[in-house]
Amino acid sequence: MNIINNFSPLNGIQQKIGSDDTKKHIGLLLSDECSVANAGVIGEAFRIANEIEQAEGAPAPYRFSVLSSHGGSVTSSSSISIWTQKLESYSLVDFHAFFVACHEAGAPDALDDQLLSWLCGPGGDAHVRHQHAANLLNNPSSIEPPPVPIFWFRDVPTAAWSISTPPADLALAQIERDLNADIAQKIARVLQPHVVTGAKFDFEDLSAGTTEKIHESARWIRENYSNPISVAQAAEAAAMSTRNYPRRFKSELGVTPSEYLTRTRFEIICRLLVETDLPVDKIARRCGMGNGNRLGRLFRKRFGVSPMIFRVQNRVTTGSPGTPSADIRQTSTTATSDGQSQ
Repeated sequence: MNIINNFSPLNGIQQKIGSDDTKKHIGLLLSDECSVANAGVIGEAFRIANEIEQAEGAPAPYRFSVLSSHGGSVTSSSSISIWTQKLESYSLVDFHAFFVACHEAGAPDALDDQLLSWLCGPGGDAHVRHQHAANLLNNPSSIEPPPVPIFWFRDVPTAAWSISTPPADLALAQIERDLNADIAQKIARVLQPHVVTGAKFDFEDLSAGTTEKIHESARWIRENYSNPISVAQAAEAAAMSTRNYPRRFKSELGVTPSEYLTRTRFEIICRLLVETDLPVDKIARRCGMGNGNRLGRLFRKRFGVSPMIFRVQNRVTTGSPGTPSADIRQTSTTATSDGQSQ
């Protein structure tokens, strides 16, 4: 029989960090079957940051809230109950940074409509709710970052952290950005024995300006979409290593650099199809997609129709330049690797 413990270590962390409105508010969104270890290491990182600052005579910089879509008790994968606040009690801008625990199978793709609506805010576009959650962080019509840093992490067992970004890395990145690298390193040394035995913590991609670098590299991709772009070139533009860059890019924007490039190209392609009379072959060359035949093949895979049919339908029925109609969006599929420049 499973034993339900209503006083988990995470609940204690939530209480200790406090509720002063002057502090930087950190949010952590959980759901049933979450990992206590993953959630706990995030809360512990911010708790230690408070202790370090208070030891130096400074006020504690953080307060920490654990949330769920429904509020109340969430049962972890180890049958420990964690008390949470209701997501709708807040808006995204109430937080300084927001962490989302995503299940292994499909996150962040499988997030529910309620969360997508909450992330969009009251002025959010309704059709976003029917797209991947990554579109919220990488809206093809805008390169502006979200108003609050959102950290998605795969809620997998500790042993699997080597194949995804560990939650501790994400928390430490935010702490380093807010405070400094020395404090982040002190916290990492405390957390290290509880993370991956024998693993070496890597601060190369956790510099204070990493978020800015990633968004700057996204801007560079959009400015150079018509040229062949490799991951190595994009990493160089961000002044980051090729090893760390794709991982941090996806953590910040929710998609890989290659998919970001593909989405950017298709955004421009859709706009040119609707707003101009350029031949498909010329649009393909202008947007870095090779020739018209290749573009036609990839376009059908993504939207379920040919570029010419898309042009006719959108000019006649939508009047919304560069945006697929609702029927086309429903048949849209994720672009394959053929759509990515090498």
